[in-house]
Amino acid sequence: MHTTIRPLVLAIALVGSLFFGALFAVSLARPTWVEHQARELIRQQIERKTGEKIAALDARFLDGKARALLHDREREIAAVRGALTHGLPARIAAIAAEMGIPECACRRRATERMALKLGTLQQMQAQLSDLIRTQYLETAGKLLRELRIFSGANALAFALLGVAALRRPAARLQLLPAAATLLLATAAASAAYLFGQNWLHTIVFGDYVGWALLGYIALVYAWLCDLLFNRAQVTAHLLSSAGGSVSPC
Repeated sequence: MHTTIRPLVLAIALVGSLFFGALFAVSLARPTWVEHQARELIRQQIERKTGEKIAALDARFLDGKARALLHDREREIAAVRGALTHGLPARIAAIAAEMGIPECACRRRATERMALKLGTLQQMQAQLSDLIRTQYLETAGKLLRELRIFSGANALAFALLGVAALRRPAARLQLLPAAATLLLATAAASAAYLFGQNWLHTIVFGDYVGWALLGYIALVYAWLCDLLFNRAQVTAHLLSSAGGSVSPC
């Protein structure tokens, strides 16, 4: 059985490096394709961020204003907020579809941060459209960046796994920790993309993501460095401690 481990790991390394390498290449060559695949995730994020901007209208107005004017102005703000939120999902979907066209001039507009300011309803509707376009570009840009980091790091890790298997022909069980870590991470990421949009939203836009990704990459590369530069001595010791007898390669 041990004789089949090395060919299996080599096959896994080849398939993984080709898959993630192709994904990385597509994200560079056709970024709008990635946007189309994640359009629901982008729409959710835009709707959440835009809703926060609309909800903050009253807070900005109250800064420095006399309390005596509060009740009259609150009714005005509530009416404006209602007009802006009415049909907001449909407006976001329409603008997102427009932004998804690579040749659209709307993608070349300035992407500075927009803020909703009290004015006429017509002025605020125009501000809202600009805000949605800005949020689209920011969200799509963040998704692309996360995908490129993830796919690039995984492509390199799978390639190095193949190099380790070729460089250490005596390695068998010593290859399993690195291969298992990569496969488990790939399976978890695939499940998130295919079955868990809400979980994926948390992963991509959560503040802790960078640290989690760093920890995962550090673990994988620690296994690979032990294999490539230390003859898997640490890996062999850990596997032997867990049961059985595994020697360095």
